[in-house]
Amino acid sequence: MKIKIISFYSDIEGTTYYSDHAKRLKQECESLNIPHDIREKESLGSYQANCLSKPAYILERLEEYNEPLVWMDIDSRIHKTLDVFDTFDESVDVVFATANGEISGMKASPLYFGNTSEAKRFIETWIHLGNDIIENNKGVFDHEPLFALIPAFANNMNIKFVGPDYCVWPGHTNENTYITMGLADVESKKESLRKLGMDEEMIEWQSTGDKI
Repeated sequence: MKIKIISFYSDIEGTTYYSDHAKRLKQECESLNIPHDIREKESLGSYQANCLSKPAYILERLEEYNEPLVWMDIDSRIHKTLDVFDTFDESVDVVFATANGEISGMKASPLYFGNTSEAKRFIETWIHLGNDIIENNKGVFDHEPLFALIPAFANNMNIKFVGPDYCVWPGHTNENTYITMGLADVESKKESLRKLGMDEEMIEWQSTGDKI
């Protein structure tokens, strides 16, 4: 694989959940010969704030490297080399992993961003929406504004997909899995989900952490 994986980690609530996963993800990248740049970033104090800093971090790395990059949540698990991301040409703006082969099934990790003006404009708008969430104390994360942007940008972007084997739910990994998604188990995440009206059973389903 030639394209670089990027991610960051910020421990919160006195745990080492994220730094532990950073060590593990680095080891997986090294064993599979996947280029990567995984950095510690000072925590902004909550799961939500750290999540909403994701698009700004991605844009900074795009500007730094001046080449396509793949964002991956730090608690994702890589099981096989990700050469598929090398197959997209320079005209591609964004590549989403999708559970159903369509935009409706897209996930927020992994995310391929081309080194294109349209991809950067997309990320800049994502940043703006994230800032609005913080300023107006809305109880959502980076996923919601990301998904909300798609209808406005889809007609002007060259969007491609990788399939469900690149976004497998924890506990469902099999021999075909490339990436298992991470689902953090931290209290500030759970509290935000409660504010959204989610019941406790659904919150636990969304917060498997290292239990599986």
